[in-house]
Amino acid sequence: ILGPAETELSQEVEYIVKYKNNGDIRLENPELIFEYPESSLPEGGASRRQEISPEKLEGAIYPGEEKTFKFKARLFGKEGEARIAKAWLSFKPKNLRARYESSTDLTTIIKHAPLTFEFDIPSKIEGGRDFKFSLNYFSNLDYPLTNLGIKIEYPAGFEFLDSNPRSLGKTEWDIPVLNKAEGGRIEISGRLLGDINTQKIFKATLGIWINDQFISLKEASRAVEIAKPNIFVFQRINGQDNY
Repeated sequence: ILGPAETELSQEVEYIVKYKNNGDIRLENPELIFEYPESSLPEGGASRRQEISPEKLEGAIYPGEEKTFKFKARLFGKEGEARIAKAWLSFKPKNLRARYESSTDLTTIIKHAPLTFEFDIPSKIEGGRDFKFSLNYFSNLDYPLTNLGIKIEYPAGFEFLDSNPRSLGKTEWDIPVLNKAEGGRIEISGRLLGDINTQKIFKATLGIWINDQFISLKEASRAVEIAKPNIFVFQRINGQDNY
């Protein structure tokens, strides 16, 4: 398989599958299978597994004969993740009953994902007091992204109150089409309970839905410290703290 070793998120990748009969025997009933990488969108909505029948391969591969086939797709995932394309060629040498198979693969790394995804949240929050924070996202990709979503994980002690836009089950949001140089914001309001000076971590994922699978494109996290409140409430009975 010939193709790029590195690519940018959502950039179109072309795979060239090439085979050649270097022997002196005719290879009969050949069948070629190409499998696109996971988390990819094949060109034209094709299925991830492509099977080329013996009829399409003209029934045999003659000595010295070679052919190439091209497959295109867009790859999705986080920066640094590997995506592997695979191919198998099975055949039966002339005058033999046994069937043989040759396989190969190609690994492509998602080197760059020009997406911005981050929390806008105070570093310190008074415990039990209502507050607001937001998740901001922005795309600088040349390819428009669709079927996007955001998922968030709240720390223990957080109570969700409201959000704009409205959420799905308080933890998920659908994102409209995201074109180049476009972005958006999700605003969330709630309150956080916990001991003073403890750290609470908010986590969120920006991803894309492909074949009912949520593929992470960018992740964000932010630690928040529960601060000492500005107002104290206490009670005494007949002037005594411990009655």
